[in-house]
Amino acid sequence: MKFGGTSVADAGRIKRAAARIVAKRESGARVVVVLSARGKETDRLIADALEVSPNPDPREMDMLLSTGERVSCALCAMAINDLGHKAMSLTGSQAGIVTDTSHTKARILDVRADRIRAGLEDDRIVLVAGFQGVSTTKDVTTLGRGGSDTTAVALAAVVGKPTPFVSTEAGVCAWKLKFAFTQPVTAGTAHVALRVLSVG
Repeated sequence: MKFGGTSVADAGRIKRAAARIVAKRESGARVVVVLSARGKETDRLIADALEVSPNPDPREMDMLLSTGERVSCALCAMAINDLGHKAMSLTGSQAGIVTDTSHTKARILDVRADRIRAGLEDDRIVLVAGFQGVSTTKDVTTLGRGGSDTTAVALAAVVGKPTPFVSTEAGVCAWKLKFAFTQPVTAGTAHVALRVLSVG
């Protein structure tokens, strides 16, 4: 599952997202969830950076911007735990998302999902911070615009699960696209989805 920023924008929405996640788990499914930063949190963090530096260092921007999704995951995990289920939140690095070294627009090279699989085996709901990974030189990286969607598609391909995207928006396609997916994304088409998401 993947929840966008408006779906986790405040405490009430996080609790509703947690309830949906728990309902999915109680239906018998093993659940991996990717979350975006809450509401306009990423925009706020960018504004904070520009207040202290007119030209922020890209590495430090990645360190800063990756925090928004981590907050969403931790808060949602707390809400799930309060509903009587075990949840664990993971950063992109902890989830095994390995990227190239391009700060603020990294591309995923590999997903080493051992920790995700271990969490599922331990009967936990696994929450992964979208939009981020760790580079081959061990720096935090972010995936650019649409990065949480990219994370969700990459994890679906590796974990082998369909990925419902939960949004309060009317549509899911970016304006740049000249076409849309008419079938669910599967492991066989995930590489195509990743290419599309990488351009917006």
